Amino acid sequence: MSIFSKLFGGKRDQGGPAHPMDLHSFADRYAAALRAAWPEAQLSIAHGAQVSDARIDWSLPDGFKATHFLGNSYQRYLDAPESLEAVFADQIASARDVQRGLDRPAALDVATILPVLKTRGWHEIALQQARSTGAGDRIPFIVEPLAGDLVLTYVEDTPDSMSFLSPADAERGGLDGDALRAQALSNLSRFLPELKVQGADGRFVARLDRNYDASMVLLFEHWSERVQVQGDPVFAIAARDEVMVCGSEDRQSVDSLKDIAAQIAQSSAYNLSDALFVHRDGELRVFAD
Repeated sequence: MSIFSKLFGGKRDQGGPAHPMDLHSFADRYAAALRAAWPEAQLSIAHGAQVSDARIDWSLPDGFKATHFLGNSYQRYLDAPESLEAVFADQIASARDVQRGLDRPAALDVATILPVLKTRGWHEIALQQARSTGAGDRIPFIVEPLAGDLVLTYVEDTPDSMSFLSPADAERGGLDGDALRAQALSNLSRFLPELKVQGADGRFVARLDRNYDASMVLLFEHWSERVQVQGDPVFAIAARDEVMVCGSEDRQSVDSLKDIAAQIAQSSAYNLSDALFVHRDGELRVFAD
């Protein structure tokens, strides 16, 4: 079903396993997903006395080590059993982010820095995984509050790789605070000619490259004339590659947007927020209807 069909009346899928896996089975599936991503990894599962104690310890031949505590992931699975693969994909992506972030080149080309939207939940997972590697104070990313459960971080995107920008990287490039954000937004603006905005009757979807679609809301003032809505622009930013817009005074569209945001945030491997956001006074804010 297309995103337009969903916006115009798609119903949330209430399906899913009748009997969710127990924690032991979940841990085994989790370990299998890690082995598929890193066939050379050495893994051990510790179930612990409580759900919060359950974890998977693993390491790679190059010395990289990590610990994945399973409590939050298992609860997310129980809340939405059909999202099992998305849960695993999220965790694996976070581990890859940390792994890449701990091995950075000395040089920094500021023209490669781009802004990326993440969630507070991602931040907690990434911090946990970074600490489990023994990184100590070498936290390999910068995080700034954005709106609601969304946070802003930065990556260095080169033709060969994409890695999170650390505080040390930013300092080396002479960028901090407002200067870093301004540079990242300037770099992102190069993609404005590639942004596709489609829709009609007050309901629109914005598409870029499946990587920085969500980031384009940070430049909304540069493409706002392409979106004709009733009232203030209201966004669903449910995944990094799913950005939808309607108007704050269009009650039916807002309700549809809320429903599809919940669906996508629950099922997408690149999920962000199920909340709605409004662009008002030049800022992104949580939409309170």
